[in-house]
Amino acid sequence: MAKATKHRALLGDLLIAGGIITEGQLAAALAAQGQSRPQRLIGEIIVDLGYATKEQVLSAVAEGCGVPFARLTPQLVDPAIRGSLPETFIQKHGVLPLFRVRDMLTVAVSEPANLFLMDEIAHAAGLSVQVVAATADNIYEMMEYTLAGAKDEARAETLAEDALAGEEVLLANDYDSVYGNWPPEKVAALLLREAVRARAGAIHLEPDEKVLRVRFGIDGCLHVVMRPPARLAAGLTDAFEAMVGASARPTSGHPGTAASRAVAGDTPAVPERDGSNLGRSKRLMVEGRAVQLHMTSLGGAFGPRVVIRLVRDDEAQRPLEKLGCDFDLLTKYRELIAPLRGLVLVAGPRSSGVTTTLYSTLNDLDPIRLNICTFENSVSFSLPGVNQFTPATCGLADSASALRLLLHQQVDVLALDCEMPRAVARVTVEAALDGCLVLAQVRAGDAADAVARMLSVASPEDLATALRGVLAQRLVRTICPHCRTTYEPPAHLRRRIAETFGQVEQYAAGRGCGNCGRTGLLGQIGLFELVTVEGALADRIRARTGREAMRDAIRAAGFPSLWVDGINKTRAGITSLEEVMSVLSGCPGEAPPTAPKATDH
Repeated sequence: MAKATKHRALLGDLLIAGGIITEGQLAAALAAQGQSRPQRLIGEIIVDLGYATKEQVLSAVAEGCGVPFARLTPQLVDPAIRGSLPETFIQKHGVLPLFRVRDMLTVAVSEPANLFLMDEIAHAAGLSVQVVAATADNIYEMMEYTLAGAKDEARAETLAEDALAGEEVLLANDYDSVYGNWPPEKVAALLLREAVRARAGAIHLEPDEKVLRVRFGIDGCLHVVMRPPARLAAGLTDAFEAMVGASARPTSGHPGTAASRAVAGDTPAVPERDGSNLGRSKRLMVEGRAVQLHMTSLGGAFGPRVVIRLVRDDEAQRPLEKLGCDFDLLTKYRELIAPLRGLVLVAGPRSSGVTTTLYSTLNDLDPIRLNICTFENSVSFSLPGVNQFTPATCGLADSASALRLLLHQQVDVLALDCEMPRAVARVTVEAALDGCLVLAQVRAGDAADAVARMLSVASPEDLATALRGVLAQRLVRTICPHCRTTYEPPAHLRRRIAETFGQVEQYAAGRGCGNCGRTGLLGQIGLFELVTVEGALADRIRARTGREAMRDAIRAAGFPSLWVDGINKTRAGITSLEEVMSVLSGCPGEAPPTAPKATDH
């Protein structure tokens, strides 16, 4: 009984400290509780008296239990992870799996003080569990969402099984007999629909002398899906141009030149680079999903080569929790950006997910309270509540001048997804020193390489003062859950990995099935290296330390490399050893000496 009284007092104290209720309201609630038969919880009474909402009371309860409180949204819930707990368990206890990172399952509960429930969840899932508190109404609302999402996913898997059954060509290979009478617009609509169903990130149109090779970019790899006659190239390109409302195909003059675009009556979205035509973009609904199309072209020997990038809402607005960071790294990254000042570098080569990480970081901030702006080569996705700029929209050809103009807009948070020449780097560092939080992408192999590249364009003293940390990353494909199996890598490689990274009890890979296009891999996840810059590392920057010495200093400071995260995800069965070694090939760190040989899975 004494314990219950202490808990009630703690809840009341938390609500008072948070400015939710007053001392008098708490006294009135306690008096009402003493008269209730049977005795009710103090939180219920406070809600019934109208002193606080259910969310405010549960948030205080969660705080007292040391559990985070969350307002669940579809972006925070992965429908595919619902199967981590039996459906009967979910319905009985009113809990909901949200997402999984390695062997850690995050679950929403409405009773954060119920320690027995936490144990039952861990036992039922067979995983380590961390919980977040959410109201029962919110949890049941998201249950309906995940149930619908699971049905959509099952339908998508059936379609994928039909489409990817054992061959590289997804659509009918005999073009004339199947699609010969179709207008180009109908073929383009078919390709777009199938690309969304196959989770493709891009459609490539590559004309040759006799055929037009059409490929989908799926999880970082290209797959041939159609080989129509070359005569279709112009019509298909025009059909995609009509979709995005742009003239991305050069019409006269040298391909991609300003003169050719003037003839076409098109205005480029951003300045031209490398002779390419960057075209325009448009947001469409495809198969019930919002997709933003970005079309680019470059003149070739047999006509323009066209790439249509597909950016889906669910991919561009991923919560940070879904990128693949482990819990400790994610906590430290949030602590790094929490002060809302200084420079944070997000580093990686092209197609390493850097832009997604930048967008996810911005989604984690408060666009109502903060003035959040981006400065990008081209806007990959429209972020609600975020002010997005390109050099062209600023009306200036010089990026540094455009950036200085933007900073006059009283920016609180600035995300840079553009090249970093010396003039832009100087403005970037100055903004961070002036109290702005600057998130800047750098094309680099790892954290030490990112620092070295910044040292080549920025003052060592200013950089050491402004730089708070570096998040380096790569993307690896994850093992297909439908055909996952275990196998043994070569003995010498297994021994070397155990010596360098510690024992890996079991290695997993995919056999290959219709769901993953016979690759054994389905989807992607990030590998991360997070380095916070202070003390000795800042002094190293002031001394203009080289890459290798900086890398040694980072390891000596206790920050693990990308290789460590890769092997940890291999150990957890998330990705395969071959995939990690392929993606991190050439990446500095504790790399095994030789690549694993192909094995029969």
